[in-house]
Amino acid sequence: MKRWLTLSALTLACANAYATPVYQPLGPNLTYGSVTNNQTIISNITNPAGGAAVFTKEDSQYRFGILSNLGFGYEFGDVENLYDQIDAAQTTLEGSQSLTQTEIINICGAAPSDVNACANSLASYLNGRPELTSVNNVLATAQQDGYARGFFAGHVPIMPLVISNKALGGSFVLDANFSAVANMTFLADPVALQGSDILAAVQAYYTGGGTGALNVDLPADVSDTTLLVKGAAVAEVGFGYSRTMLQVDAGQLAAGIRAKYYKVGLSRVATRLIGSTGTENTFDSNDSYEYSTGFGLDFGGLWIAKNYRVGAWVDNINKPTFDYNGVDLTGYTDPAIIAELQKSESYEMKSQLHLEGAVFTESQNWVIAVGLDANAVEDPTGAEYKWATISAGYATDSWWIPGFRVGYRANMAGTELSYMTGGLTLFKTVNLDLAYGLDSVEVDGEKAPRSFMMNLGFELTF
Repeated sequence: MKRWLTLSALTLACANAYATPVYQPLGPNLTYGSVTNNQTIISNITNPAGGAAVFTKEDSQYRFGILSNLGFGYEFGDVENLYDQIDAAQTTLEGSQSLTQTEIINICGAAPSDVNACANSLASYLNGRPELTSVNNVLATAQQDGYARGFFAGHVPIMPLVISNKALGGSFVLDANFSAVANMTFLADPVALQGSDILAAVQAYYTGGGTGALNVDLPADVSDTTLLVKGAAVAEVGFGYSRTMLQVDAGQLAAGIRAKYYKVGLSRVATRLIGSTGTENTFDSNDSYEYSTGFGLDFGGLWIAKNYRVGAWVDNINKPTFDYNGVDLTGYTDPAIIAELQKSESYEMKSQLHLEGAVFTESQNWVIAVGLDANAVEDPTGAEYKWATISAGYATDSWWIPGFRVGYRANMAGTELSYMTGGLTLFKTVNLDLAYGLDSVEVDGEKAPRSFMMNLGFELTF
C-alpha cells in the first residue's frame, strides 16, 4: 500500500489551491466531455456561449452548485513495480561493493606496482558487474517511463452560479473553482565509478597486507540521479456572458465571452536519489511555491437547433504566463543534471480550440455527444493533453428514477491513455462520474489501472 500513500502525498503536496483543469475534467464532463447540454450545470463552464442554450427550454432559469464538484485522479508510468526497483537501486548505491581477494589478485596482482592503475582497473570492473549494470538499467527506465501524477479539482460552494433571463438579454455565469496537480519524474545520471573514487580504499587495502575482501563504499556523488516533482496550485474565478445573436426557424446562433482571473502557485522540488530517505519522503516540503496572478479570455459560439447542437470555442486567447521557483543545487556535480535544474522555467496557458457536437431527442432527455480538442496543450507540469470524447446519456425528469451516462475518453497527445467513463445522477441533484483507465500496471505486486478519475457533486436547478 505504500505506493498508494505516495500517490496521496503527491496530490496533497500541491492541494492548497483554487481553473477548469485540462488534467481533471470537472463533474459530469468527465463522461460527457466538454460538450454543452442542459443536463448539468458544469456544461455552462465549457463553451462560453453555452449559457444561452437554456432559452431553448425556458425563458428564465437559475442554477447553482451546492457543492458542484470534488474530484481526484492519478496516472502511473508504464513500468511494472518501477518504484520498488528504484528503492532497491538506491539501497545498492548507498551500500558497499565487496571485492574478493581472488578478484583483486586477478585484476591487480598480489602487490601492484602502480596502485593508481589498479584502482582504475577495479573501478572499471565494478562498473561492469551485475549490481551496478542493473542500477543503470533501472535509472534509464526510470527517466524514460517512470512518472507518477496525482491531481485534485473542485468548486467553491454554490459555484458555478448561472442566471439566465430574457429580461437581462442573456445568461450570466459566475464560477470559482480550484485544482492542483503534481508530477513526479526522474533525471538519470548513470553510475560510472572512477579510479579516484576508490583509490584511498585500495591504498589502505594493500597497506594492510592485501588479504581478505575489500569493501568499497560508493561516494555520495557517484550519481546525481534526481527525483523531480513539479507541482501546481491553480485558483480561477471566471465571469461569462452569452446571448443569442441570430434566430431563424432552423435554430439560433449564440455567442459568449468569459474573463478569468488566475492565481497560480508553481513549485519544483529536486531530491537526489542518494542520501534521500525513499521516494515517499520527497513530498514533505510544500512551501516552495512561486505565486503569481494573471488573466485569461475565452470566446465561443454555438448553433442550437431543436434536436442538435454544434459549437466551438477558444480558451486563454491571450496566453497568460506564470513562473516556477528556482531549485536548490547543493550537492550536485553532474553538469547535465545541473543544467537541467537551472533552466528558467515558466508555464504558459496556451490557447486551445475545442469542437463539440450533440444530438438530442425531442424531449432532450437523451443525448449522444462528441467532443474534440483541435490542438494539444500542456498542463502546468509539462504533460500534454488533447482530449477526444464520445458519450451517450439519459437525463431523468424524475426525482426517483436516476439519470445515467456512459462514454469513452482518450488523450490524443502525451501519454495517449484512454478511459471508459460512466456516471449516475441521483435525485436530480447528485452526480457521480468515474473514468477507468484501459491500461494497467503492477503496483506493490497488485494489478491496477494506470489511470483513474472520479468526480462527485451536488447541483440544483429551478
